[in-house]
Amino acid sequence: HFKPKITGLEDLPGPVREIATGLNMLDQFSRMIEREGWVIGEKNVTRLCYLAITSRVLDRPVSLAVKGPSAGGKSFVTGQVLRFFPDSAYYALTAMSERALVYSDEDLRHRFLVLFEAESLKGDMASYFIRSLLSEGRIRYETVESSNTGLSPRLIVKEGPTGLLITTTATSLHPENETRYLSLTVQDTPEQTKAILRSMATTGITEEDPSDWIDFQSWIETAEHRVDIPFARALADLSNPASVRLRRDFGLLLNLIKAHAILHQFSREQNAKGEIIA
Repeated sequence: HFKPKITGLEDLPGPVREIATGLNMLDQFSRMIEREGWVIGEKNVTRLCYLAITSRVLDRPVSLAVKGPSAGGKSFVTGQVLRFFPDSAYYALTAMSERALVYSDEDLRHRFLVLFEAESLKGDMASYFIRSLLSEGRIRYETVESSNTGLSPRLIVKEGPTGLLITTTATSLHPENETRYLSLTVQDTPEQTKAILRSMATTGITEEDPSDWIDFQSWIETAEHRVDIPFARALADLSNPASVRLRRDFGLLLNLIKAHAILHQFSREQNAKGEIIA
C-alpha cells in the first residue's frame, strides 16, 4: 500500500479542497444541510441519499426509495440533498408518461433519475423500463414508425448506467422493482413533528450557499472511481443469508462503501493498481 497521488488537488479552490480533504465528509454534510434549511432529525436518510447519488459514477449506482406518509417531508428532504449536486448528477421529474424514458433526449448515463412521487411508475410499461435501466444498464426498445415509404422498424437504445431516487407514500412498490433499490423511511413521530415546528418558528435562519459542495461533486465526476474493498469477503461471511434479495442488497452495500471511499480518496491509500483502498 502507498499513499495516493493527489493529482489536481492544488487546482481546487480552497473551500472545495477543504471538503475534499475532510476526514468525515458525511458529518460535514449533515451539519451543512441542517444549517441549510429545515431538515431536522433525518441524518440517516440525508446521508444515504448523498452516498447513493455519489454512486452514480460507478457501473451500478445504488437506487433508493424514500417512503413516508403524506406531508412527512420525504420530497422536501430529497430536494434539499439534490441542492448539493450539479445538474449533471441527476434528472428530476414530477411525472412522466409510460414511454417517456425511451423517447427522451436526456442523457441518463451516470446520472440519477429522480421521481417525486411514484405515480409515474404505476404503469407496467414504465416499471419495465425502469427495471431494464437498473438491472441491464440500458433500455433496448424496438418500435414501428410510419414514413413516406410505409412502416419501418426502429430500435431505440437508452444507455445507462442510471440510478433511481423515488419518493412515495406507498409502503411497497412493484414487487420486481422493490428488490432493485433500498428503502428508506422518514420519521413521522410526534417528537419529530415538534422538532420541525420549533425549527420553523426559529427566526434569523440564514441559508447557506452549497456551491462549494456542487463544485466538489463536479470534480468527483472526473476523479478516481476504482475502489478495492479488502474486507468484502469478511462482510460476506458475516452476513445472514435469510432472504434471496440479499444477493442484490449485498451488491448495493458494497457500492455504498465504494462511494464513501471515492468521497474520501484524498485520505485513503491506493493499491498497486492505483485503486482506492476502502
